[in-house]
Amino acid sequence: MIARRLALGAPLLLLACGGREPPPAPVPRIEGYAWLTPLRLNVADMEVVENPAGLRADPPAPIVPAAEVARMGRDRIIPSGTTNRARFVVEAASLAWAGDSVSVLLRAGVEVLDADRRVAFAEAEARRAMSGTGSSAAARARAAETVVIRAMEDLNVEFELQVRRNLRDWLLETTPTAPVAPVDTPEGIQRQDLPRG
Repeated sequence: MIARRLALGAPLLLLACGGREPPPAPVPRIEGYAWLTPLRLNVADMEVVENPAGLRADPPAPIVPAAEVARMGRDRIIPSGTTNRARFVVEAASLAWAGDSVSVLLRAGVEVLDADRRVAFAEAEARRAMSGTGSSAAARARAAETVVIRAMEDLNVEFELQVRRNLRDWLLETTPTAPVAPVDTPEGIQRQDLPRG
């Protein structure tokens, strides 16, 4: 019995002492941003555009920064008005490698347009970097993914702050109200005048 346990444990000991990289730590995946508080703008519609000059994704890039920034814009900005329009611009989204270092730059803005005239705007930027990522393809991919996720978290917070600061006149705050049953139903709310004292 003891010999059998040793035989089963031998491969594990060899793996542990073999100098291999430890198993990768799990990286949280980006599931989108629609679960966050929506930023409802008093505009009729919104378009998302990308600035080709500011886009870059050196391999390995398991998460494409430009696609993530555009998704954030679509998920967070909700057109809720009847006139004017908004444009969400992915101004810069780059993931660049230099040796075993990876850096990410994200910059995005939203502008409110009356016809083709910009009447209000907000911009946000986030930067992240990591060095000593390792040389294996798996380690580099994991580092790139981690840096993009962290940069997107930073951009998301900064973007909401800038929108609330610079587009406050265009934000529509909606607070949910409890449904009220009609007055003629048994559970309806009846109004009664208070006695005058």
